[in-house]
Amino acid sequence: MVEIVESKPSVLVVDDNPLIVNVLRSLLGSQDFNVSTACNGKEALEVLDKKLVDVIVCDVMMPKMDGYTFHTQVREKAELAHIPFVFLTALDGRQEVKMGKEVGADDYITKPFDPEDLLAVIRGKVLRANVLKQSAENRYENYRKRVIHTLSHEFRTPLVAINTGTEMLLETLVQQHGNLDSQKIENLLEAVHRGGQRLERLVNDFMLLQQIEAGVAQKLFDTRSELTSVHSVLELVHNSNTKALEEAGFKFIVQDLTDSTRIRVYEVQLCEIFNRIISNAVKFSSERREVEVFAYLQVGSAIVEVRDRGIGFDPIRVRDAVEAFGQLNRERLEQQGGGLGLTIAHRYALINRCKLMFASRDGGGAIVGVVIPVA
Repeated sequence: MVEIVESKPSVLVVDDNPLIVNVLRSLLGSQDFNVSTACNGKEALEVLDKKLVDVIVCDVMMPKMDGYTFHTQVREKAELAHIPFVFLTALDGRQEVKMGKEVGADDYITKPFDPEDLLAVIRGKVLRANVLKQSAENRYENYRKRVIHTLSHEFRTPLVAINTGTEMLLETLVQQHGNLDSQKIENLLEAVHRGGQRLERLVNDFMLLQQIEAGVAQKLFDTRSELTSVHSVLELVHNSNTKALEEAGFKFIVQDLTDSTRIRVYEVQLCEIFNRIISNAVKFSSERREVEVFAYLQVGSAIVEVRDRGIGFDPIRVRDAVEAFGQLNRERLEQQGGGLGLTIAHRYALINRCKLMFASRDGGGAIVGVVIPVA
């Protein structure tokens, strides 16, 4: 069980030399640090199971578990990986110092050390850790607010349509249709149907995102990805979107200049990326109803751009839309969605080793590009 974080900054000293441990305990204690100690990496992990610390100062050569192994164990634990890690060791050879830095430690100090230098390093790490902690807390708070706002809006709105429409239909049936003609009844049924569809899409997106976070999507890529052509993927995208876009009055063009270029992807996930980008193009369209998919090659990559003539966006702020429940200008636009479309597209892109790019389009509209490494 983890202890409550203390007000004073805390340091974990890991060293098998009692003299060094006592010196560091006195030095850090005199500067108002809470000091915990361990004589090897194994014992230090037991300490970290019971309390949180702000900085770890660790020797390299120790019995049972050396400093490098302990560092690896700390970095592999999500709840510990953020803690600044400083090696303090007598191994001062150039190769040892290089290795200490290459493994990812935050600093490498050799013995004998200057007390003031060590204190400066530790204070700096504590300050940096506090900044990162505050930043993480702010991001979590913003995420929490977006979740609350999205759930309150996106769950309630379709449910209101469903419940209200159903109540009116029940009242009508009880009154033997009352003053409602068949057209009004049809309109109410359509509203109920739309509300149900909207809620179903939202629930499906939540479930899909949870599967991605749980690693299911990554396992599917690992087992089902295969070599295919850009042309084959675009053909699937064209076939799955043409009818709906034409019925909605959109001009839909797919142009492929990649010849027979091969890529290693899981087609289902890559198509889902394009389908969600196209869905956004439709959702945020203007009077010029055009969607163009344009594919070309660029040094080691195939670039597939989805270009629209919609309301556009600010490319600098688009990272807000990539985060879960993040939407641009939600306060001004009724967007009919939970803000998970680009989030899912972004996660699928990472799994397939692709990258999303965003740009405004000359003459109005937006360009969303998918950069796919060539096999």
